[in-house]
Amino acid sequence: MARGNTINRNSSRRLDIFHIVLGIIIIVMAILAFIDPKENMVLFPLIFFSAALLKIISAVSTLRTGDHDRKKTTQGFLQLLAGVLILGVGIVSAVSIWF
Repeated sequence: MARGNTINRNSSRRLDIFHIVLGIIIIVMAILAFIDPKENMVLFPLIFFSAALLKIISAVSTLRTGDHDRKKTTQGFLQLLAGVLILGVGIVSAVSIWF
């Protein structure tokens, strides 16, 4: 029984570390993008793609740990929808800036 909690804690810890690292990367890119927007315009789509990745991974984690809890499943699908929407904004941003 204790082993199951350890596995869940390890995956939760990895997810937390991933959130922290990707969050710091997003913050650094945002600061650089807003200091000199014309020079660092390429960072805007990357910020959106990173945020979408963060949201989609959170959604998958919520869906995997939710089992058959209706509230967790709904929350996971809403996070997934938000991730896909942010990814769409990133694609539109990339097309308008890069091409």
